[in-house]
Amino acid sequence: MCSRTVIIGMDEPYVQGILQRAFGKYSPLIKVQSADDNANDLSDLLMHWREYETIDWTSVHRSSTIFSNAYCFRKGLIRKAQMAFNIKMYTAKHPTSILCTHVPETWIFELDDVEYLDEALMECFEVEQGMQANTGVSDSRLRQQFILKPSLTARGAGIYVFDTRERLQELLENEFASDDEDDEDDEDSGGLAQGQAVSQIREWVIQRYINRPLLLPAHQNRKFHIRVYVLAFGDLSIYVYRHMLALFAPRPYAEATNLDDQTAHLTNTCLQTHSSTFVESSAVSLFWSLDLPKPKLDHIFDQICQILGETFAAVSSESTSFQTWANCMEQFGFDFLVDEECNAMLLEANAYPDFKQTGEELKFVVEGFMEASVAMAAKEFLLKDCVTEDIEKSADNACRDLVEVFTHKNKRQW
Repeated sequence: MCSRTVIIGMDEPYVQGILQRAFGKYSPLIKVQSADDNANDLSDLLMHWREYETIDWTSVHRSSTIFSNAYCFRKGLIRKAQMAFNIKMYTAKHPTSILCTHVPETWIFELDDVEYLDEALMECFEVEQGMQANTGVSDSRLRQQFILKPSLTARGAGIYVFDTRERLQELLENEFASDDEDDEDDEDSGGLAQGQAVSQIREWVIQRYINRPLLLPAHQNRKFHIRVYVLAFGDLSIYVYRHMLALFAPRPYAEATNLDDQTAHLTNTCLQTHSSTFVESSAVSLFWSLDLPKPKLDHIFDQICQILGETFAAVSSESTSFQTWANCMEQFGFDFLVDEECNAMLLEANAYPDFKQTGEELKFVVEGFMEASVAMAAKEFLLKDCVTEDIEKSADNACRDLVEVFTHKNKRQW
């Protein structure tokens, strides 16, 4: 009987437990070992499922028989500026691509000091022109609005909406002042503040803000975004997990007259969980249970599948920033906003998505996605040489909600 060992080492207990239960369904063929355990005989080690920084990349890249839950090079997807560049290159070659109309207009914005703001805005002069055009326009829905996002941070950190030059300068001055304080703290502690290195925070993207989002009366007209879990497998197939989530802002969007009011503009649940008024069932819902006609839900889902297929076609064509390996896979979280015309708009991609923000009530969504990902790994790699009819049937059942939207072998897309 074949025996395989998988080492699981995730920092978040929420994820660690789900993974251990998912792999447990293939016991005793697959043995699970925690990364905290003392490693003895690892001659049958076949997979690392760990935090990116702790994966033994040497063994993964030197051996085609060691599998990993992440790709080593994928900054072309998960860095906002790099993904924007790759999509721009792709759409220049494919002017009929859905990415031309379903990704907000995006500018890469680099700045070493607020003193050089004029020079930086010359590289994205459309933003400058948009802010100037707002002079005398009082209706917020008619004003050109933009959103500033650090290229590398996640979970809503450092994101701001603005529509005037004065407001942009004020935001940047605050960011640089915060960086200076972090530098002083780093010197005292001997290291960088978590996730906020100065070299990261000074590269942003500016996107045209979608100020007419789809609002649902059943959810108090609060702004929401759709979280889509995606499995990238091998070299390279892309699967969308059908059970998507809708994440809502805490306050109605109609009350968002102040662009500084993040409770109406930002939909990240991680920004809400510490509030005493946070209600999980109000913040996170199932996409397919939204108060929309079934044809509209299907239309949004079809758009998302097509957008994701072409996004991976775009990033995988740039091998210097996105490299796939046959013995790797990775789970990503993609965020989409739907406008009032029911157009799905791609916002960003996240590696190692924050599964915990799904919460306890909808934990089955994460469990299903994990089971599907583990089943794919078991069937296509871990147990490929000793798969039985029962194992294959069980794995196929676990993968039933994975929808293939792209495969690199023949460039087939949704």
